[in-house]
Amino acid sequence: MNKRRYLACAIGALVILTSGCVFKPRVIPGIDELEALCLKDGGAIVNGIENVDGYYNISAKEEGDFENIVYGIYEFIEYEHAKNKLGSPVNGLPYGYYRDYKALKNDPNCNPHYLEEIEIYNIEPYVSFKEKFCVATVKIDSFKSKYKYLAEGGELINNKIEGYKIRKYTAIVIKIKSKNILGKEISYILVPYGIFTRPEKFITYECSDINKFKYLPIKKSIDAWVFNKE
Repeated sequence: MNKRRYLACAIGALVILTSGCVFKPRVIPGIDELEALCLKDGGAIVNGIENVDGYYNISAKEEGDFENIVYGIYEFIEYEHAKNKLGSPVNGLPYGYYRDYKALKNDPNCNPHYLEEIEIYNIEPYVSFKEKFCVATVKIDSFKSKYKYLAEGGELINNKIEGYKIRKYTAIVIKIKSKNILGKEISYILVPYGIFTRPEKFITYECSDINKFKYLPIKKSIDAWVFNKE
């Protein structure tokens, strides 16, 4: 009898443990809201692909993206200098528009800030680049690019009761003369906090984390798609 009673108790415990009533996974706060936003307008749209040498980055204040120039992705990038920022390649220079571009090492406009940045790296393509070239900076009256890139983001939801935030990020590529939108990308990121955080960083969730069949991870940035870059 004791053995039967013990077996019955063991089977009963097993049924309870596997029934889903015990150890039920916790629902991640904000995951339903994230899915609804992703279904509404998340993802990327490309309306045109054009080969270009550079563009005006309206979102990049105080410096261009010198690494894209080093890697040979773009020949130049233009941006606006509106306030002095320590560590910026145009810190202390007159306010206005500037162009970073690939130049030979003897170019008088080689920017010492970028020279120091590039010198840090002893890997390709930095090693080959710094043997012959530099990233130069020159002030321009206004941006000359035919295309502009805009990226912006911010907090969309902050639910302090359930403990989560959702941030929205938008990136757009525009053909300046026609004002046509060549590409647009909208993404959402869920940042739960409280008991759902790890000590070293937040656990974040994106659209592709909800349903990997519906929301495939975007392999390239929207400007790389539109400008036909790898």
